[in-house]
Amino acid sequence: MSDDSPTEGVRPSEGDPELLLYDFLKYLATLALLILGAVLSLSGSDSSLSRRNLAIVIFIVATAGLIAIVAADRVVVLRMKGKPVDRTVSWSRGACMWLLTLGTGAFLSNWVNAFE
Repeated sequence: MSDDSPTEGVRPSEGDPELLLYDFLKYLATLALLILGAVLSLSGSDSSLSRRNLAIVIFIVATAGLIAIVAADRVVVLRMKGKPVDRTVSWSRGACMWLLTLGTGAFLSNWVNAFE
């Protein structure tokens, strides 16, 4: 038996919306990590930022990353069980996007205000 031949029934169809959703959730989790790195790097170079505001921003962005990872896991579990993706995954995707937007905007607002 050759390892090169695809297993019947395992290969997803092109344009499968559940796979696109899974990839997008992985992208959002990666984006959350990048934003956290940028926040920590930029806040380390400027001590005039409020620690309280910085903690809020870090919490919001970290929560977005956690939601993205949990939602991606949910997609995998549902696919393995042969069930369709439920509304919680779509809700999680939207919540993750809003939290990333909120956290990034809050940080940029605080960072620009620190220069005044």
